[in-house]
Amino acid sequence: MSLSTATQPLSNAERQRRYRQRLKARASGAAVVAQAQLAVERAVQALWAYHERPSPTGLAWGEIDGCRTLDAYRSELERAPGNLLQACRAFLPDFSGLTPDEARAVAEVIALADVLRLAPPTRFEEAEAA
Repeated sequence: MSLSTATQPLSNAERQRRYRQRLKARASGAAVVAQAQLAVERAVQALWAYHERPSPTGLAWGEIDGCRTLDAYRSELERAPGNLLQACRAFLPDFSGLTPDEARAVAEVIALADVLRLAPPTRFEEAEAA
């Protein structure tokens, strides 16, 4: 394939074909794992963004919990199966301290966890309004 064909814009028919493929993949459930992975990644990024802000006492969270990098924080979340969900649920009921986008990301992981354990959905106060 030459460089000119690699950068050539897609035809309308090709865009529509790709769009239909994505819709079929979502409808079939083929993309559910990838969507869950993206949801978890957004939640981890939201939790890290909160972690980067000073605690209510003014101390950096890294000084409190020893996690000074995203990799260290992620490692802490991975250490036990419930750590990510526990960190997310710590912001219930009102997601205080999170931005609206961060609250939505965290709420999505809580909702996924509820579905996977066949529990009634958790009711959120601020995440739904945001």
